[in-house]
Amino acid sequence: MAGRGTDIKLGRGVSDLGGLHVVATERHEAGRIDRQLFGRAARQGDPGSAVAIVSLEDELVVRHAPHASGFLRKRYGRTEREVSGPLTWRLFNAAQRRAERLSLSQRKSVLKADDWLDEYLGFAGAER
Repeated sequence: MAGRGTDIKLGRGVSDLGGLHVVATERHEAGRIDRQLFGRAARQGDPGSAVAIVSLEDELVVRHAPHASGFLRKRYGRTEREVSGPLTWRLFNAAQRRAERLSLSQRKSVLKADDWLDEYLGFAGAER
């Protein structure tokens, strides 16, 4: 993501054209990353906008909401028109929340295993 940690200064005339427009081509497993990306637009009172262009075949929904995404793919079929609405947005949000819960669970498991190793293999001797 370009520009992390610094504000993107708009060039001459860019404000008149609507400012910085952020286009996301997928939703990330962590909503925090999406919010950081969308937050790049409209900084410091400058104009701007953000949009996510996603697919029902994106890895996020196929991996973390396979039944619901499969149902919607069958319902809408292969179409060139935009498929957008409350149901599709709920699907992406639910898949993202599930991915975040899974990542949290995995991090907790790693910490638990690390604590176990420290406790049971700590007999190896202390450095002096």
